[in-house]
Amino acid sequence: MVSKTGGKFLLNYPKAISDFEAVMKKFPVKKILYRNIFRGKGLEFDSYRVFEQDDDASFIDWKASLRGNQLLAKKYIEERDLNIYFLIDVSSSMLFGSGNKLKSEFAAEFAAALGHLILGSGDRIGLVMFNDDVVKFLQPGNGKNQFGMFTKFLADESLYGGGFDLKKAIENVLRSVSSPYTIFIVVSDFINTKKDNFPKLKLLGTRFETISVMVRDRLDEELPKGNYQFSVQDPYSGRQVILDPNIAGDRYRKNVVRKKNIVKNMMKSSQIDSLELITDKGFVVPTLKFLRARAMGERI
Repeated sequence: MVSKTGGKFLLNYPKAISDFEAVMKKFPVKKILYRNIFRGKGLEFDSYRVFEQDDDASFIDWKASLRGNQLLAKKYIEERDLNIYFLIDVSSSMLFGSGNKLKSEFAAEFAAALGHLILGSGDRIGLVMFNDDVVKFLQPGNGKNQFGMFTKFLADESLYGGGFDLKKAIENVLRSVSSPYTIFIVVSDFINTKKDNFPKLKLLGTRFETISVMVRDRLDEELPKGNYQFSVQDPYSGRQVILDPNIAGDRYRKNVVRKKNIVKNMMKSSQIDSLELITDKGFVVPTLKFLRARAMGERI
């Protein structure tokens, strides 16, 4: 079991990037996928065109289709330079791992792989690292220098630890970002997300295209089975509790499901699609399934 408050992260950015992009090459519609997924909010309406089978169903204008007696899709003037911010939780609960990777290491490799793909597609990436405050704000940019700073900050263990305040992080970015050609990818375990975060999440999801990525460790989901007791510690308060998995296991799972459903419902009500990742399963396949579903116009 791994839990850190200091020390060097074990990151393999090249492997994360190559694994992700190797699988992405299996999809011949990569450019179409990218355009549909990261279409942004606020793009200018241009005209109507006949809806085709592979188009995003969310672009259908039903009123215009009834008038024209055929399926018509809205055509937008594409903005090529999107600003895509990764809003990364670096609080204490992300410094935990029961396997080979901390949640923070897993999240950093995920962000690097997706960020590299975004830069290669001609758009800009930015970074907001937060705990109970914003600890690093990297304005969107492109090129090798931008990616170098992006990955350097994600690997800087001195920026990790502390409390968790998603509401404050959202307030900060809403004050700092105004371009409608902006997308937010929020990466967190969301373990300490409270219901009072909902108004800010809804405001973020209404103003900007937003995706949430929930990164969980296996022990976040369920207690290990065994005839022994063990101690768990709250990463924020330091409070310790002795648990017997045979007694507490079922109650623990039910509580996890209840809290996750609260978060998922908040995201859904905020028009924020959600991707759920578990650190012992890798992110490549579930991420591509998620992107493909969004390209088909599905809300997740």
